[in-house]
Amino acid sequence: GVSTFVPKPFTPFQWAAQISLDETVRRQRLLADGFRKMRGVKFGRHAPEASYIEGLLSRADRRAADLIEAAWRHGARFETWDEQLNMGAWRAAIEETGYDVEAAFHERPPDARFPWDHIDAGVTKEWLLEEWRRALALEHVQDCRSGVCNLCGANRQAPELCRRMRERHTEAAGQEIQAETILRDNTSSRHETVQDREPIQRIRFRIGRSGEARFLSHLEMQSAWTRALRRAGAPIAYSKGFHAHPKVTFAAAAPLGEESEGDYMDVVLDRFVYPDELLARLRETLPRDFHVYDAADAPLRGPSLMSSVVGFAYTLFTEAAHAPIADAIQQIMQAGCVMVARKVKVSGVGITPNGQDRRKTVSLDIRPMIESLSCRPADGGGAVIDFITRSVDGRLAKPREIIELLGLDPVTTLVRKRDTFL
Repeated sequence: GVSTFVPKPFTPFQWAAQISLDETVRRQRLLADGFRKMRGVKFGRHAPEASYIEGLLSRADRRAADLIEAAWRHGARFETWDEQLNMGAWRAAIEETGYDVEAAFHERPPDARFPWDHIDAGVTKEWLLEEWRRALALEHVQDCRSGVCNLCGANRQAPELCRRMRERHTEAAGQEIQAETILRDNTSSRHETVQDREPIQRIRFRIGRSGEARFLSHLEMQSAWTRALRRAGAPIAYSKGFHAHPKVTFAAAAPLGEESEGDYMDVVLDRFVYPDELLARLRETLPRDFHVYDAADAPLRGPSLMSSVVGFAYTLFTEAAHAPIADAIQQIMQAGCVMVARKVKVSGVGITPNGQDRRKTVSLDIRPMIESLSCRPADGGGAVIDFITRSVDGRLAKPREIIELLGLDPVTTLVRKRDTFL
């Protein structure tokens, strides 16, 4: 069978071009005509349309998400089945989204930045680029399973994995090669890992999110920020131990559905960088609806960001009428006690892994936590509510509690965090 070459990430050919759909069809016809004259030879081929779609997506960035969604809306479903592949849906999606097909297929320059550069696959990008240059020069490189180590990077990061691969290969070939001679000796210059490097700098970023990004969970948001930092080339420090974690912390967990323009994120680094330079690079790598406003050095050994929080400022946007809200706010601010029901953890346990809610409900007076609460009419109708909460015994009033006290719809009321007080 004959398949169309599709460049893939983490291979030396991720810089290569892919031929167009028309060129694929032309070459397959040329081969089919040639094989037709050969008795007993059956010419099998991979569907050109399938290779075309693979090429659109194999090296794509976040813009492919809109293309995939548009194709789905136009009827694309079981695209891996040749009889179900819907090229009409993909053509309509390309036209609708303005997806640059030519850019998806062209050859990448050696200094190209790929969407997956921040992912560590064990093999260095420098080695892949060198292999690509060897391929262009038609140089032969021996298979490391039966020859010498090619020093791709995996031999340093995962030597045992390489060793087991070689052992399996030699066993399958019926050879007897001692494991001690499989890899080049790396013991004389041990490869430094991220855990070996000591943290030397902490940078504090003022960050925010809006639009569709507010529907991400806190863990999803945390992952998005960490990946953006890696794409920006931030030398992030890692924790010690078997499961190393990047030292990226946030002032508070981001509630689902809440916008923000006043959150903070601390990033600990193992090499010095100028905050303004990292800020500029980070802005270029952020996903849509993620925002970073400024960056400054923070004390490396200072208190944690979360423990430094003493309050928040919020703005709430609602379509409800202004006058009833203003009356309710006046009653709250004049009251000596404002009780709400709040769920708290029991012995440090909230939701168990099997989904069981182990929290208990307690009554809590949040009036001392409300520093200010005011309302003003919104342009075009509705109301805008400004709300500041300050910490009392480590507790803060929550926007959803204010929404409930004012009798507002939590689904249609937009919450935006304006500032975090440290």
